[in-house]
Amino acid sequence: MNCFDINSARAVFADGGNVTEYLKNAGGFTRNSTDIIEIAYDLQAGIYIRRANANQKKESDYAEELASLLAPVLSTGKSLLDVGCGELTTLTQLMRDRRIQPSAVYAFDLSWSRLQHGRRYCQDILGERASIIRPFVADIDEIPFATNSIDIVTSNHALEPNGGNLSPLLSELFRVCRERLVLFEPSYELNSAEGKARMDKLGYIKNIEGIAKELGGVLHTVSLIENLWNPLNPTACYIIEPPQTEASASVDQNRSAEFTAPGTDFLLQKLDGFWASKEAGLAFPVLKDIPVLRTGNGILATSLF
Repeated sequence: MNCFDINSARAVFADGGNVTEYLKNAGGFTRNSTDIIEIAYDLQAGIYIRRANANQKKESDYAEELASLLAPVLSTGKSLLDVGCGELTTLTQLMRDRRIQPSAVYAFDLSWSRLQHGRRYCQDILGERASIIRPFVADIDEIPFATNSIDIVTSNHALEPNGGNLSPLLSELFRVCRERLVLFEPSYELNSAEGKARMDKLGYIKNIEGIAKELGGVLHTVSLIENLWNPLNPTACYIIEPPQTEASASVDQNRSAEFTAPGTDFLLQKLDGFWASKEAGLAFPVLKDIPVLRTGNGILATSLF
């Protein structure tokens, strides 16, 4: 990522163009990179909140249907991680449902700007209950939690733009998840021919079922969501049990969720306004109370300890 990419993408966005397609073509990419996804969504920060406010019943109906599928596996007292949470619109609406009573809720996104917008939205809607949600910046392929430390992992169209990269992302979700993945993602297989062509053009994911099984996951159910935002991008609910590997079987199944160096089991300590790991030798910044826990944002600081 560089200033030219961001400024040129900003101009494309202001003209109503497709930032993702522009950056792919400008860089000669055949699929969306992490930088492309980050720039595209960061420039959109605030749009999803405006959409939610303008379509409150639709947003509420969508969240209620998701809650009815999530609640049976998210019993009271379990931890929840929302992957690629965006502006926290869906998670905020889910938390309004009294069937959803986790002990802790963690939510991350690539874009700090989206989290900043989302935090204000969440506080406006939930009031004091918003304090249960801990937002932070992270990458899906390097989640800053230890192996088997989160009970339930969920997503809402967060894996969507990562076509061609789904297998390593699911592997990382399996690593941190203790009990179930509940993924609300677009279904290529259940889509129309027109919808499939659109997903192909945009570089969206496909074959969640097959890849999850290849990785050793157990697919319990797949069900199509009725309250769709876009018929050409139908949402399905995938409930998947992570594989039991030698590594996951050897860890404490009751371990609590604590921040780690991204993609590792090295615990982070909160120091003077930042997070740091002695084992990794890295320190990570905090911007307006939102930890930025991406490897690329880590500062090599072995002398801290």
